[in-house]
This record gives sequence, structure tokens and C-alpha cells, in this order.
Amino acid sequence: MRASRGSRRRRPTRCARQPPEQETPSPLPDIAVEIRSPSTWRYDIGAKKAGYERVGLPELWLVDTAGVAIFVFRRSAPKGPRFDVALELAAQEKLTSPLLPGFELAVGALIEG
Repeated sequence: MRASRGSRRRRPTRCARQPPEQETPSPLPDIAVEIRSPSTWRYDIGAKKAGYERVGLPELWLVDTAGVAIFVFRRSAPKGPRFDVALELAAQEKLTSPLLPGFELAVGALIEG
């Protein structure tokens, strides 16, 4: 005798493993830097970025070591409601920040090091 289709139990499938939710650092830093990890990159550029944006982080750098690029997200006004400036810096470009006057770093030197 065969079991009917309705009697089979299906297990939910899991997508990529997601890190546990983290508490908001207190005090909130001016800049957060996340380095690409193959197991969490999609989470970092999605939910984690959105979380930083939601809590008011002024600037976020996502370092993509595989793509040799840095993604910079910042607010154009200190208390702006969201990241409204988005930059993708390639290896030959320089990373700067209005939050770090005088700071300049070659992206390629940082990633290819």
C-alpha cells in the first residue's frame, strides 16, 4: 500500500546560514567595517546593512575581497533617515570619508595587501 501525498511531512529547506542577530553597539560607532566572508556576504549586504541603516549608523564600509572593491554607504546629512550615498570603489581608487578628515587609503593596497 502506498502512502498518500498528504501524509508525507516535508522539512523546511534552509538557505544560507545566517549569523545570529546582534545587539546594536552602544555607543554607536561613526563607521562600521565588514569584511567579506563567503558564508555571510549575502546577509552582510542585505539584512545587516539594513540593520545598520535602521539604527542610524552614519557610514558603512563593506570590503569585498573577492571582487576587490569596497562598497561605501553613508548619509549625506548627519541625522539623515537612510544611507543616501552609495559608492563602489575599485582597486585603483582611494577610500576617503568625510568623517575622517585627511584619511586616504588605496583600495587595492588594502585588499590585495
